[in-house]
Amino acid sequence: MNGHGGKRPGAGRPKGSNVSDHSERFNKARADKEAALARLRQMEADQRAGGLIPAGEVEEAVATAFGRIRQRLASLPDDLERRGLVTPEQAEGVETIIHETMAGLADQLERLAPPEKCNG
Repeated sequence: MNGHGGKRPGAGRPKGSNVSDHSERFNKARADKEAALARLRQMEADQRAGGLIPAGEVEEAVATAFGRIRQRLASLPDDLERRGLVTPEQAEGVETIIHETMAGLADQLERLAPPEKCNG
């Protein structure tokens, strides 16, 4: 024999391998990829239509709103005292309650943030 062609030891598909298993896995992977791409295209279309708002814009709007709320609440004890509705001692108590409440709200908001935002 001249060493060309013929059966060679170890050549070919391994014994016990099933072509349909490979095809099934490939087809499932392809279907998963297509489904993910379809979800991505839908999210992009929803965003263009105004149905989805980028997370950064939401974070900025929430931070602005809570900043304004914090400013107004912080001035409340002085406003109450100036109007004669509470004594200076009562205004201090109101201020303490406001600070405690705001700290609790800050903790709750922090728990809502994605983990990567909390560590940065």
